[in-house]
Amino acid sequence: MHNQIHLVSAGPTDLLATADASAIIQPYRRFIEGWQLRATYLAEQLALHPMGSDAHELAELRLAELQREIRGNRDNLVAETSRLPPDDLIDATVDELDELLAVLSGV
Repeated sequence: MHNQIHLVSAGPTDLLATADASAIIQPYRRFIEGWQLRATYLAEQLALHPMGSDAHELAELRLAELQREIRGNRDNLVAETSRLPPDDLIDATVDELDELLAVLSGV
């Protein structure tokens, strides 16, 4: 009996965990959209203004702030969801944040 795996259907606690994950992730989905827009705008500003100009330096400053904001929120998301069972939606959101940070690092 010790070596057997028992499969059971999803119970109320599993449904609560899924609801918790969705509730936690929903604001992050909206944040990601805003961060993507800001990243696009800042990339355009960096391309538009010559290096060394005040506008270029301001865009670089804002880009660094955006990266810190995204990293902090990514860490918060991981901390908030660490008590929940593994979830594909959580993983996909964290992956999307990682991809956005990678793109910003290359700007």
